[in-house]
Amino acid sequence: MHEDRLTYRKALDDFHRFRSKAAMQRFWAGIRGESLDLLPFDEVSARLRAVSQTDLGLREVPLADIVGSVNRTGDFDRNFHPLKAVDGSRWANVKAAMTSPFTQGVPPVSLYKIGDAYFVLDGNHRVSIAKEMGMESIEAFVTEVKSKVPLTSSFTLEQLVEKGALADFLEETHIDRILPNVDLSLRQFDNYPLLKEHINVHRYYMGIEQNHEIAFDDAVRDWYHHVYLPVVTEIEKSGLHDEFPDLNLTDLYLLVLDKQHSLQEWLGIPFKTENVLDYLTDRDSKQNKNDETGRDAHLERLAAGEDRPENDCLFRNILVAISDHDTQQTALTQAMLFNRQHNGTILGIHVRAEEADAEADIEELREKFIQTLESQQMSGKFFVVEGETSEKLREFSLLSDLLVLRLRFPPGSSLFERVSSGIISILQSIRRPILFVKDKPEMVERILLVFDDRDKSREAFYVAAYYAARYGCGLHILQLTKDEATKQARLNFLQKYLQMIGVAAQIETLPEGELANQLASRIEEFGITTVMMAGYESKGLMGRLFASPVDRVLETVDVPVLVF
Repeated sequence: MHEDRLTYRKALDDFHRFRSKAAMQRFWAGIRGESLDLLPFDEVSARLRAVSQTDLGLREVPLADIVGSVNRTGDFDRNFHPLKAVDGSRWANVKAAMTSPFTQGVPPVSLYKIGDAYFVLDGNHRVSIAKEMGMESIEAFVTEVKSKVPLTSSFTLEQLVEKGALADFLEETHIDRILPNVDLSLRQFDNYPLLKEHINVHRYYMGIEQNHEIAFDDAVRDWYHHVYLPVVTEIEKSGLHDEFPDLNLTDLYLLVLDKQHSLQEWLGIPFKTENVLDYLTDRDSKQNKNDETGRDAHLERLAAGEDRPENDCLFRNILVAISDHDTQQTALTQAMLFNRQHNGTILGIHVRAEEADAEADIEELREKFIQTLESQQMSGKFFVVEGETSEKLREFSLLSDLLVLRLRFPPGSSLFERVSSGIISILQSIRRPILFVKDKPEMVERILLVFDDRDKSREAFYVAAYYAARYGCGLHILQLTKDEATKQARLNFLQKYLQMIGVAAQIETLPEGELANQLASRIEEFGITTVMMAGYESKGLMGRLFASPVDRVLETVDVPVLVF
């Protein structure tokens, strides 16, 4: 009897120490804004749409995975520390019985299981004491409860509303049945109605296209494979997911399409999803992760006639800078000549400083822009933004396939001119091809390609080859060389590809230092209407300090120059 009293006294001391530990943990959790509340089974199972129960029998359950209780959430915290002083006697009696040498084992507890999380039906004190004693697991009779949304053992009460919203969405749409093992959960759970609306809109247009009512299940599958997955694939390549770590892919899917819709509402023209992604990642100071190799491969297939849709066009949306200095609308005329797609769109952007440009002058630019397009039965949109010119051109060029600029001040040759050059700033920062025109707009008919060792040269080559194959443009290639080692390999590449796509081209090898001296004569001799070439290799100060072949070309050539 004396020994039993000692065991009880020691258990009671353990209770007070364990309870004191709980008070300290709750204090620090409150400072961090965390909750240590035990999860209520009834509320969780109801919010998660529990649908069935299965008896799993006797199992060894990790104590760390027991996160809730059926009816004792006010008596214990998340770690099963006791919260009420009046519970000390019972807690101590249970521990004394569990630790007594005369006890033949601890009766198993009874637990409900939802996903990887467990809830105590019977045996809260035994679980608490087992945790206090440092045990890793406990024997339990387990009943598994199936729900629309499975749980992890790290689940918190704060997440219940989010998980409940997902369960309601699945109960309403049955997407978990239609697309088993597909996760369409949202962190921004208020957007589930919007996600359902996306599916219903897709279903509506499927019905119009197929001229009959589409079953919801069929619409879900078609939307998932032909709308959702392509967008999510582009998101994963873009780096946008890294920029918004608190959002998952479905959140970002809605974010991107919402931005796409708002931009189309604002400017009245459609934008490609990949361009909207570029725009978003750039606005959030992220480098787009789409690799250049993938783009080159796509251009290579287009030039060869593969991946080429009906009425294909490399530059469907063209952004042109509209300035009051360009009184003859040279840049706009060049954009119109370059637009070889009947449903292509020309975006006219006018960048003004906050205190510059009277409204009357801007309205005159707008009317002139619209009248010029209408005279050629072309579509477009004129819009005005405020800010620094090169920055705004960089930002909005991401929504287009090509930027057209009138070249008034080419990069200079002196160090001061280069460091302060706005054209170099634009060439270094813009991630779209730029078409420069001086005073005489030209149709792309005879192309001179400057081909060298820079990464963008291959992209320029594929575009030049595309125009030669698609529109029958003449093609003359100047291959610049620094050494003989790479000369023959690059020459073989050019000849082999052009032969494969059936394009005849003149290829001439020229030392890099001779380009400036020979270029004008080649343009005149071959009647060149467009020069295509790579831009800067370096994006930083080094690109400004040392002259590039593109600088000399922009300075000396009078025909339009397409720079990649």
